Amino acid sequence: MNRLKINRVRNGSPKTVMLASTLLMAGSLWALSGSAEAATYAQLPPGASLLAGTNRYQVALSVAKAAYPTASTAILASGANQADPLLASPLASQLKAPILLTKSASQIGSTTLSGLAGMKKLSSVILVGATAADASAIKAQLPQGTTVSAVYGNTDPTATAASVAGALKKIEGVKNFSSVFAVSDAPNNLVDMVSAAPYAAMTGSPIMLVPPSATASLASSEAPYVNNAGSVYIVGAATAFAFANTSTSTQLVPLSGKTRSQTMLTLENKFVPSATSVFVADGLNNHLVDALTVAPLIAMEKGALVYMYGPNQPVPTGTQAFLSNTTETGSVNTLTFVGGPTSIPTIDYSMFEQDFSALGTAVKTMTMSSSPTSPTADSIVTLTISATSVAGNSITSPVTWSVTGSGSSSSVIESTGSDTAAFVAVSSGSYTISASVDGTTKTFPLTVGSAQ
Repeated sequence: MNRLKINRVRNGSPKTVMLASTLLMAGSLWALSGSAEAATYAQLPPGASLLAGTNRYQVALSVAKAAYPTASTAILASGANQADPLLASPLASQLKAPILLTKSASQIGSTTLSGLAGMKKLSSVILVGATAADASAIKAQLPQGTTVSAVYGNTDPTATAASVAGALKKIEGVKNFSSVFAVSDAPNNLVDMVSAAPYAAMTGSPIMLVPPSATASLASSEAPYVNNAGSVYIVGAATAFAFANTSTSTQLVPLSGKTRSQTMLTLENKFVPSATSVFVADGLNNHLVDALTVAPLIAMEKGALVYMYGPNQPVPTGTQAFLSNTTETGSVNTLTFVGGPTSIPTIDYSMFEQDFSALGTAVKTMTMSSSPTSPTADSIVTLTISATSVAGNSITSPVTWSVTGSGSSSSVIESTGSDTAAFVAVSSGSYTISASVDGTTKTFPLTVGSAQ
């Protein structure tokens, strides 16, 4: 297994993660795939990881392991009713609970059941989009010791959306939501919900379903959440709906484009213009099922979801624009493909890699070492910069140096190599060393003791 080491900073503290040019695959429970399956994905770009499975249920298990491997609660939603797991995304994010897909509203299915049995800390499940009868049937199938702690919604997606919103409101302890996402409830517009789900999860905002007709009315169960929200983010096809009864203080924010990738770009520019992670899914209608449960993980990573399309298709314009922006800023440090063997091989990785090539040179991390480690005045200190790219490669471009501090006027710093410099301070004190590599500048503190 070839591994690429990428240094990341999360919540202000350095963290090192390992990305593999291989699969994160859920076979039985959290098992990795066998060699035959791995060969299917041999074209993955170097350093990329893959959340995979032979079907949507296994993909969901792979995502669950990556997001919440020690969760005590899981959310179950039908893999056949594709709106339900997406509506559950903000709730899952708040509860730090993975979303797993059941075979139907009343049947867990063998793949997901095996996954549940392997979650050693699991004690309860929440059902989304289930009737009382469904809940009773699911309860009888759960592993011993696992209970159903809550049921939200029923067979009506708008009722499910409102029920999830109510649960989210209690968890967040708010009177009205600061924002909600509005998407079309038409099945052929499912892509808008897939696109919106990561950012709804990221902002703790419920997803509301609106009719495709501009003259129709919001479902009575959803109306209070939409009409009293601080902002309504109107995604894609939902922009055709007339929001006539919102509060005068509610801001209506349309987020759409001429294509699904351009709609996605408006979302990315709004919520994650400097995303640290990029998740890639096949955006064709018959492959969207692979992305039904990934939104909470994307939200946790402060990441972006981008689309690619079928075999030998060019990079969508929206995806191309976003990748161009993020690679220029050097913000991205992880690249993850999401999907099963019927969708991921349709992606032309060479095209993607070409648009992502700036990751090879964009500076991500810079560290400085000094020798001796505790320098004193009037001594020669050797400074060395180590720089790596977003893709994890070492950068050998020349370093430009400068120094500031109480005694900087009488100190000397001179380059002695592409990544080294000699520094001499006449007086003791605190200094700040500035190093610039390929347009990126970092500063490092250096304390110089009294001459001995």
